[in-house]
Amino acid sequence: MAMIKNKLSREQLTQRVFLSALATRAQLLGLILVFALWTFWINPPQGANPLVIWLVQSLLLLAFVPSIFKGNSRPHIWLCFVILLYFCMGAVYAFGGSTLGLLMALLSCGLFCSAMLFARWNSLLIGVIRDQASADGV
Repeated sequence: MAMIKNKLSREQLTQRVFLSALATRAQLLGLILVFALWTFWINPPQGANPLVIWLVQSLLLLAFVPSIFKGNSRPHIWLCFVILLYFCMGAVYAFGGSTLGLLMALLSCGLFCSAMLFARWNSLLIGVIRDQASADGV
């Protein structure tokens, strides 16, 4: 398997990891907030407990919050798989004419991209740090 050579410096990778982590966190919390606003304020369900509806929609995303804020690559990779479900749900709602669906699809797409880029750049950064440590004889 051919290895992809890294053409970015350690500083550039560190900056990209930081920005993609920030974008991932903001979009994850934004998607949870959109569910909360829609369920509790904009369009509360009739005849059902809004808290239960919101938890069903958001519980999977809420499970990722602690691990995403720790900054490991593996939860970001798993989030990419899970967020595809939310993108599909948003696309179905968007084609039905729902503003929530369009917003959900856009946030899901952005979250997927930022989490994927974080995982990629973080793995490259770890490789650069490991290579520099072995070159220094540590």
